[in-house]
Formats: sequence, C-alpha cells, structure tokens
Amino acid sequence: MKIKLLTVVAAMAVLSGCATSVKPDTVNAANGSSVDILSVPALADLNKNRIADNKLREVTPTHATAGMGLAVLGALTGNINSGDFDKENYKGNTIDALTNPTDTVFTPKAKQNISQWLAANGNGYTYKQPLYIGHATWALIYNDATATDPAYQLKYKLIFYKRPEGGNMFSAFTVAECSPTPVEATLSDWRANNYARVTTETEKYMNSCLLELNNQLPRLLKK
Repeated sequence: MKIKLLTVVAAMAVLSGCATSVKPDTVNAANGSSVDILSVPALADLNKNRIADNKLREVTPTHATAGMGLAVLGALTGNINSGDFDKENYKGNTIDALTNPTDTVFTPKAKQNISQWLAANGNGYTYKQPLYIGHATWALIYNDATATDPAYQLKYKLIFYKRPEGGNMFSAFTVAECSPTPVEATLSDWRANNYARVTTETEKYMNSCLLELNNQLPRLLKK
C-alpha cells in the first residue's frame, strides 16, 4: 500500500509539472502591459500522457524488444494501455550531455516577441494568469526497425498553455502546440561531432516555433 501511495504521489508531481518550483519571469512592455512567463517541462496530460524530454532521448529498435521502459505517465502508476507501446513512448537512452535547449535558447527569444506583442496589443493590461512555455518532445526515434541502418527522425515539440483571465486553478488551459516536420538522417550522422546536426536542426525547429507562437499569441493572451 505504501509503495502504491508513493507511486501515485510521484505521478501527481509529474502531472503538476515544475511550475511550482520555477519562478515566473515577468515580461513588460513600454505601455505598461505585462504577463508572467514560466518555461517548464510540459504537463504530461497536455502531451499525450508523455513525460517531457528534459534531455535528448534516443530510441532504437532494441528498446522496443528489450522492455526498457516507457516515457509515459501510466508507467509510473501501472496503468498501461496498449497504445502506450508505441516507439515514441519508449524511454530509450538519455543523452545527459544534451539538455533540452528550450529554456535557454527558445524562451529568451519568445519573451522578446511577447514584449513586442504586448506593446502593440496589450493596452496597458496586466495579465493575471501566467503563460507557460512547455518543452515536450526532443528525441531521436528510429523510423523502420527492419532496415539494416534505419533512419532516425529528430522530433521536437513545444506546448504553449494558459488559463483564461477570468479562470482559476481548475479552469481548462488554452493550448497551442508547435511540432515541426521531423528531419531524417542515420543515427551516425546525428551523433557525429557531438550531435552537431541535432543542435543545428533544433535551432531551425525553434525558429519555426517562434513564428507559430506569434500566430497563437492573440488566442493565448486573450483578455
């Protein structure tokens, strides 16, 4: 019973995300408008029940056959569904040297864009509810397990979410996603020069997501 209780508590911690341990950064505009921004691992229940990739994850065909765990919340509670056994849900190997660059690269640029949007559209309004920038997926996942040297897709996803201004902690989030079309290459190509191509392609993904965030700001920051 104690083991089950601890497992449920751990799962609840994952569901709640890291927002409680991350201090918001207030973005201000010259007209007096402001909104708090939190850059966090995306909530699992907004990410198809998957735990966010804080570091680069590699999923090879061996992970599908060796039973090396799932990167889904159900794996913590024992509530496993048949759909969880999808290659994108395998934990794979974590590349400790490569931390998800969303917080350090994407979010600072996003804050600049948000400040510009507030200057043009905020009309001096101070938002009561914070806007979350959630990193969700950052993974190299094999494409065809039957291939001798399978191609690997570099997958990256961000989730932007915010509760409505008139809402409370129980209100549903307004949600927007950015998941650029994955680039394919062999695993040896991705790994070359300390994963140099991963860095280059991820930067392109983040630039694409900046444009998508701009498109979604009117909906996310609706008063």
